[in-house]
Amino acid sequence: MNWRRLFPIIFLFTCVDGFIGNWLYPAKLPFLYKDIFILIVYAFFSLQEYGQQWLPKFKKSIGFNIWHLAILLMLLGGFQIFNPGVPRIEVGILGFKVMFFYWPLAILAYAYVDSFERLRGLIKKIVYFSIPICLFGLYQFWRGPDYMVKTFGRGFERAIIMASIGGRERTFLRVFGTFASTGQFSCFLTINAMFIFALLFTAKNIFERRLLNGCALLNFITLLATGSRGSLAVVLITGFVFLVLCRRFWRRIVFAFVLATSLYLGFSYLGRAVVLRFETLKDREMVKLRTIGITRATFLDYLERYPFGHGLGTGTTASRHLLGKGRGGWQVKGRGLGWQLIENYPAKLQYEMGILGVIIFYLLLINLTIRWIKYWVKLIDPTIFIFSAALSSSFLIIFWTSLISVIDTPPFGIFLWAGVGMVAKLATLQSNAEPLIQEETYALR
Repeated sequence: MNWRRLFPIIFLFTCVDGFIGNWLYPAKLPFLYKDIFILIVYAFFSLQEYGQQWLPKFKKSIGFNIWHLAILLMLLGGFQIFNPGVPRIEVGILGFKVMFFYWPLAILAYAYVDSFERLRGLIKKIVYFSIPICLFGLYQFWRGPDYMVKTFGRGFERAIIMASIGGRERTFLRVFGTFASTGQFSCFLTINAMFIFALLFTAKNIFERRLLNGCALLNFITLLATGSRGSLAVVLITGFVFLVLCRRFWRRIVFAFVLATSLYLGFSYLGRAVVLRFETLKDREMVKLRTIGITRATFLDYLERYPFGHGLGTGTTASRHLLGKGRGGWQVKGRGLGWQLIENYPAKLQYEMGILGVIIFYLLLINLTIRWIKYWVKLIDPTIFIFSAALSSSFLIIFWTSLISVIDTPPFGIFLWAGVGMVAKLATLQSNAEPLIQEETYALR
């Protein structure tokens, strides 16, 4: 079996992995199905691409500073497995897996993208696969919170979250589609939005443009149905950065029209409760408290208590599958561990890897940002540039908004690190764009 045939399945499987886990709950093995499959792809890649020198090529394209910082962070993570604060060695290994297991996808993505059309074909598969997922999510919205439990089993009780607005008539089910939770679903829709625009702005015929406009409309409406205010904000910020890079007036008109239409139809279709949910974004104090405020508070608290870290896995959500839950938190043999749900990456890094881990990671991110800005300036091919700008702006905004979220859990962990390899390879490609597309120049002059 050729690993290139298996590689696209990783992203499609990620979209239904959560559904399988909830459906087969309380079995623990389904949570590993996706990772076992990725491990198989890793093995096929290693056997079939031996001697192809992909690693040196990737290091050169991504930048040696970024490569060495990544290796340094992984070494530090290896030491943190044995931190005295880690209750069991399995917890440390699980924490290492959650943080670093998907990083090699960057190398596989770099090797997989041997042409612009191959990458475009991969993104198409993901976008078109999202159509039934979004429709299923909207169906959940209208059927209500009892539908999934009655139809597919009690494992879905864990995924059901009602938007708390005030008053029973003002609540609604925050849909989760085929993902494990509404948070994972909204993460996917955030990335998928820019996948759609990358395809739309490089479409070669009218039918494809119309189909992708429909995908964008469906994606935005479903995103509203998740009730994720943060994801909507990320999409808007990413779209703004993308349009600034494009510097084409009519592209801005298209984006603004699709967004305005989506918001209008979405709020009209989904009802007053959804409108009230997103109207809370006007409360500046609430937004500040739930983003910058809580990030700063938790980070400083962990910096004071655990300057050198508490150990990998102790701040990882998946650790709940290894540690028993007691009233006072997560416990093993009656001993409290102080396991906590951490919802922003600086605090999670500090809690698990200490201040040195925080510094190394954000040095890596700064270098990656500078590297991609250089790509934006140097890329000449207009079609490659528009695709690279869409992907890299999306991934960069998500990386930097990790200040208020966690990015090493699926689907972020899979799409982001694979995206690093995709963008690195795009910088080395040329497209076979048709004259209509070539007439428009998107590169920064």
